[in-house]
Amino acid sequence: MNAFAGPKEAPPAYSFPGALGVDRSCLTEAFVDVPQIKAHLALLHAFAEMKLSVARMTVNPAGIPYLPSDMEGRWSWFVGLAVERFEKWCKVLKPSHSEKGLATILPPLDVLMVWHAYLLNPGWYAEDGERIEALNGLHQAGHALTAALGSELEKLLAADPTQKRIDAWVEMTLTPFDPFDSATQMVTREIACLKCAAITYAPYITQEGTGYLQQGFIIKCICASEITRHTLGLRKLANDLAKQVTGKKPSELLAGTIHTPTKMFDLARGYIVKDSVLSSSALRRPGTMSDVAYADFLMQQANYKLDTLKGLVTSKMKGQGGKLIGRIMSAYADDKMFSVELVGAVLRQGSFVTKMYNLQWTKPAFFDSAEDQIALQHVIARYHGHFLDLLSSSPASFCVPTLDIDLAWHTHQLMATKYSRDTVKFVGRFIDHDDNVDSSKLTSSFDLTRRAWKARFGVQYTHCACPLPGKTIGQQLSQLVGHGTNPSYLVQPEKFDGPHSVLHDPAFLVAVPLGAGCGSGCGGGCGGGGGCGGGCGGGDCGTASLGTECGSGCGSGCGVVGVAAVDVGLQHGQGRSAGQAVIAVAEDPEDAVVDAEVEDAEVGINFPLM
Repeated sequence: MNAFAGPKEAPPAYSFPGALGVDRSCLTEAFVDVPQIKAHLALLHAFAEMKLSVARMTVNPAGIPYLPSDMEGRWSWFVGLAVERFEKWCKVLKPSHSEKGLATILPPLDVLMVWHAYLLNPGWYAEDGERIEALNGLHQAGHALTAALGSELEKLLAADPTQKRIDAWVEMTLTPFDPFDSATQMVTREIACLKCAAITYAPYITQEGTGYLQQGFIIKCICASEITRHTLGLRKLANDLAKQVTGKKPSELLAGTIHTPTKMFDLARGYIVKDSVLSSSALRRPGTMSDVAYADFLMQQANYKLDTLKGLVTSKMKGQGGKLIGRIMSAYADDKMFSVELVGAVLRQGSFVTKMYNLQWTKPAFFDSAEDQIALQHVIARYHGHFLDLLSSSPASFCVPTLDIDLAWHTHQLMATKYSRDTVKFVGRFIDHDDNVDSSKLTSSFDLTRRAWKARFGVQYTHCACPLPGKTIGQQLSQLVGHGTNPSYLVQPEKFDGPHSVLHDPAFLVAVPLGAGCGSGCGGGCGGGGGCGGGCGGGDCGTASLGTECGSGCGSGCGVVGVAAVDVGLQHGQGRSAGQAVIAVAEDPEDAVVDAEVEDAEVGINFPLM
């Protein structure tokens, strides 16, 4: 039997729910479209290429005192500098700058990468945009990004930066546009001592691992007090606690207290939380003390220790603050104005970027033909017609998106204001995306999603398929779902809700072939991502469950398609034929969990890394 033969029978019929959302409102246009996904893939390609450029840097480049020899340390340093540049840009970016258009204000690629990771934390991004006044310019720039997400952004990324764009950046930030040129100037960072206010200059990176961008950051002030990441976070928390409460400004409130899934900006809730916190006798403002003096007082009360101030903050909160205090404190991990630790956010996104790059989905012109673009129509259909519907119907359940669904979901999140509006209207609540999730929840989360998908839609969440014949992804998809001379799945829909809508065509809900992890995917236990190896094959298409045994596998040495990790330990179902492999499965244990928890009228949904 030909190991590369596609299935002889049509895939199980998918039944589109017909309406999406708790109010059963019919969609009249897709949340994301093919040009937007292609632009997002172009963005991911640029990020991956930039990382390769960092890897190719010489060991001792001129102007940089120390550069780690290992790629992980080197990339972390580069990302740390990018976050510094992003913050500088945000602080000088005005709403009026966006009137010049994205072609002029689009920042350098390293800064754009940080913005991208920030957008993929949509709950924090939305709240910060409302609570932090210095982000008003970024919020407005987000509208420009949404408008350009598509062919305009794709063209901008393909071309060299214009002189107008370079000049705009230099004029605003007074730093080089090129991140590698900028790195030679970013050697130390100015830091003020919490106790004596003296200015000291901390190196960004040291061979000993004590630089500002490193986990072991520590430096001594002339007053002998130590400055660490925790003390910097302490100042940030004290400043927010000390802001005078007038009842009128979101900026007066603590991070993590005003954004909920059902109410985008619940200021009343934020004031209740802050009033509760400051009711502690140890934290009450003495007399008419200024905000600056009050912040110093709070740090003194905590003996300049972040954990001590946290204890004082929770002393009057019910249950010591529960999960709410965890969310609040996570926003005060460093001295950046953002509530997300953006270095970690970018690094976590690296997993998704690498997978898309290795699958060649980010390759220029990969989806240029009409036939190949059908694969992206499948991605859109699975995201809209099933994944969001599943979230709508199961607000407290665990859900794990497959890699193809995750691509559409991330693209949707890049349009921040639209994403908020769409999810609240059609899903019934804001769907957050937390990429910092405990890996131990992966197995149960994926299995629950798989079962819920099957129960609600009557089809498997994942399907088996060999690397199929055909040079392009469109040709491979033809082998998977195409029958006859003019299969309906190749008909380009004229309208989103028309008779050929991708959301209503059962064929469009088939998982997209992602590519083989080890070449052909066949042969006895091929290496380099070759999966379980062995297995008897035969029988119907099996689904992937997360475990450590191979069971009766997908054939002789089949590889797990589209999954880079070997830690996932997929248990193969009964394969269709020798050499087949599981496709469209969950991502690495570190980044493939969705955890929905309901507490305090909040639903926090944690999703995989982009």
